[in-house]
Amino acid sequence: MCNNKSMEKIGILGGTFNPVHLEHINLAKKAVKALNLDKLIIMPTYLPPHKEIIPAPAQDRLNMLKLAFLDDDKIEVSDFEIEKQGKSYTYLTVEHFKEKLSAHLYFIVGGDMLTDFKTWRNPDRILKACDLCVFGRDDFFTDYQAEEEYFLKNFGKSFIKIGYDGKAFSSTKIRIYASLGLDISSLTCPRVANYIEEKGLYKGDFYTEFLKRVLTEKRRIHTAGVVDCAMRKVKELKLDANKVLTTAMLHDCAKYLDPKDFKDFTIESDVPKPVVHAFLGAYVAQKVLGIEDEEILDAIRYHTSGKANMSTLAKLILVADMVEEGRDYEGVEYLRDLYEKDFDFCFKECLREELIHLKNKGTPIYKETINTYNFYVNEGEK
Repeated sequence: MCNNKSMEKIGILGGTFNPVHLEHINLAKKAVKALNLDKLIIMPTYLPPHKEIIPAPAQDRLNMLKLAFLDDDKIEVSDFEIEKQGKSYTYLTVEHFKEKLSAHLYFIVGGDMLTDFKTWRNPDRILKACDLCVFGRDDFFTDYQAEEEYFLKNFGKSFIKIGYDGKAFSSTKIRIYASLGLDISSLTCPRVANYIEEKGLYKGDFYTEFLKRVLTEKRRIHTAGVVDCAMRKVKELKLDANKVLTTAMLHDCAKYLDPKDFKDFTIESDVPKPVVHAFLGAYVAQKVLGIEDEEILDAIRYHTSGKANMSTLAKLILVADMVEEGRDYEGVEYLRDLYEKDFDFCFKECLREELIHLKNKGTPIYKETINTYNFYVNEGEK
């Protein structure tokens, strides 16, 4: 460690940490080593400026971080932004620590945040107070060359690329697993997992209680995968986070229900059995769970077959259902790669893959599946 305090190298890693997960922990330790830091400050926000989902109480998120880094003497958890309350803005945080510590500061972000940096409050003041450091993410494509050109042109300063690519991992997954009664011990450190269970955090709501009654554990794991996958595209596709969350959560709500148990439910006789649950799901979401939003109902109704003129929400649920991490059919890795880089093309390729799959199986193909393919793929190629 440097003897001269003014020469200390101190990193700041901010975020909602709702809750802290294994990849947060791995990244923090890698950053200390990669940047040769004397100290890394973990900075949970009180309220993030760009997120719609209200996080768990600040004190609980702070407590979980302290538990996660309990044994690492180079990592310190700060309550600075939580004590300030209100929305947390990075430029104010780094300027505070620059003045307080008289150290060389490094502010650490993921590649997904790098692309948004230009929209942050006073980005020039952030870069004046610290060096911006970026790590890659397996679940997000970042054009680093284009970003570097933008930084040099507009800020006269670039960023430091940390030689570490974070795995596709999210706090959303932990929250959804917990709300669906699934085991989270493999998603965060044991102390944090125990804290979540003891405090009853992320327990879910009326919808998740219903799903716990009607879905198998395997299907709940699939549901969690669809939610996690879909939520990653909310910002890019400019969708309402709560609508995406609700739709993805309920898309398979009728997977194991019997249509005969719902006397008012009707369906055309030519709908193949594997598609029926989607139509019944929309019915159950409306009549049993009280969903009134027609866009949500329509996305549930056609998440298996698709239809012409689908909303962006409906497209997203169809695709997320096909590419979530639990799927293991041949060609899924290709579709996952497209999902990160080109959503529209991925959607069309999913339609193509589904039609090929059904033809190879020799099973009846629902007319809406063919209509959807013709509308989006065949017509688009003419």
